[in-house]
Amino acid sequence: MSEVQYRVLDTFLGVNKSETETLLTFGEASDMSNWIITDDRKLKKIYGYKSLNAKVPGQRINGMWYGPLHGEYHLIFARGGKVYEYDFNTKTEIELGTIVDAYPTTFFVTNNTVYILDGTEFYSWDGETFKVVEGYVPTVITAASPYGGGQLLESINYISGKKRARYSGDGEFTLYQLFEDDIDSVDLVTVNGQKMDEGTDYTVDLEHGQVIFGDPPPLGVNNVEITWTKNDPELRKLITNCRYYGGVFYARHWLFGNPDRRNTRFPSGVTQAGVSDPEYWPMHGDSNVGEYEITAIIKHYDKQIIFTSGDSSGATAWYSTAESYRDPGTGITTTLFPTFPINSKVGNVAPGQVQIIQNDPFTLWKGIYEWVSTYVMNEKNAQWISKRIQRDLDQVDLSKAITWDWDDAGVYLLCVGKRIWCLNYRVIGANGERGAWYILDLPHEPTCFMTIDQKLCFGTTDGQIMMFDENEATFDGEEIVAVWDMGYHNFGADWVRKYIQYMFISLLPLASTHVDIYLSTDRRAAYKYIKTVSYGVAIFDNWDFERLSFETNYSPQPKKVKLRAKKIDYLKIRLVCGGTDGAVVLGITLPVRAGGLVKNR
Repeated sequence: MSEVQYRVLDTFLGVNKSETETLLTFGEASDMSNWIITDDRKLKKIYGYKSLNAKVPGQRINGMWYGPLHGEYHLIFARGGKVYEYDFNTKTEIELGTIVDAYPTTFFVTNNTVYILDGTEFYSWDGETFKVVEGYVPTVITAASPYGGGQLLESINYISGKKRARYSGDGEFTLYQLFEDDIDSVDLVTVNGQKMDEGTDYTVDLEHGQVIFGDPPPLGVNNVEITWTKNDPELRKLITNCRYYGGVFYARHWLFGNPDRRNTRFPSGVTQAGVSDPEYWPMHGDSNVGEYEITAIIKHYDKQIIFTSGDSSGATAWYSTAESYRDPGTGITTTLFPTFPINSKVGNVAPGQVQIIQNDPFTLWKGIYEWVSTYVMNEKNAQWISKRIQRDLDQVDLSKAITWDWDDAGVYLLCVGKRIWCLNYRVIGANGERGAWYILDLPHEPTCFMTIDQKLCFGTTDGQIMMFDENEATFDGEEIVAVWDMGYHNFGADWVRKYIQYMFISLLPLASTHVDIYLSTDRRAAYKYIKTVSYGVAIFDNWDFERLSFETNYSPQPKKVKLRAKKIDYLKIRLVCGGTDGAVVLGITLPVRAGGLVKNR
């Protein structure tokens, strides 16, 4: 019999379902659930989470936002047709306003104001007042004569029927012509900055769009200002029916996801004062991108990237730049945003779910793709990175997935239903590829994610907000069962029988920790329970007198476990940790002794 060869597993490489179990690299798992891969590539049982609020059956969390307004942090969320703020001090929900119960509900913030899109209306909350956004009032004409004309200044606002025009009085004309007829109202008239009173200083002809002064305004330049309203609900719907926010690019906010304009992106405007205003959506600023539904808009370096749900007959990814155009006739300078295709094979199927991971976009398209270049048309600029979990992804509808970049932990999350595939992108995989994958199986179904004070939180289909916390030992009262399956290994010689009498396993000492060890071999495929390895440090907070230990050693604790695996060819180990114990596996050592040749059975 040969000398003992020691096979040491001290680098855990995550799960790999792309190969048969016998081809996995030593350290890869054929399956795993509720174990995570740490930054030093050890195996750690996931810690638990707790609910912040009570369950509301049948009312999902449609969206949430966390961040500062005027220097004070707030957590707000949408559920059941209401927007709430969660008060961490009193642990209560405070109703802020009423919206439509729609999933998803999108939040974005700028200028100390949170804006909310529910697919039917546009709302805002500044920390005190919740309201429907009325919209910026543009000055559409300046230096007009009483009978019309003038210089175009700002475009009509899609979400507001109000407009403003400035006229230069000539001291003679009393009738001032607006550039619209059949208007709804005249809201404000000023002459030399002084407010005029309707009926006393002027009268209005709504049908013909006219303001008639009793006395002609004096001679001046832009000394007469008239504000009026002519609403068009269909124009407002172009913006309020959008479902997704595309971030800020070139001082403009971008929206998309209008079901009636699926391939259209809408930019906000910059006012005449040079202010980027999310309540100003100028007419004709929108543009169509290809012919397929836009599913994501992001900023990548100095470009905007637009992903669509197209197919191989058309571009599925585009980039956009900003260009200035000066009209030779009017002298007006307009900023244009032309688009250029960068890929015709890979796009994104999950609306609003593209994440930027270490400067590279991650999209979902029959798998997960990392975009390593977004400057030129090239099929190689999108690299397939989900090979190791692709067999799982082939079984789910990725268009319904939600994603998140938990950058405080260096983890990319992809969730469908109650399962989350996690990529620790800080580590290197078995063959030098990016990251290590692991899987979380939860008893609650996430609807959206958020990071709060570096802790991962998610909304559920039952109206709760869950917060992961290292001090929690359960999934909001549900047991966490962590399972890790090693692939079948023959240790490089499938023609030789092996004898593995025992193994060593090293655990990180915790207040209470254990790992159940199971064994499967080619001689007995069914898992056989071998032993429970446990360790506990004596602390009064966690005493269990049935398993009382007075150990006080916090150094790693190797344990010897008898396997009695004789005359085997292939071996596979399963590690399980249930209950409320935590566990960190630092390493496994298998003393392997080769014997004679394998025999037919």
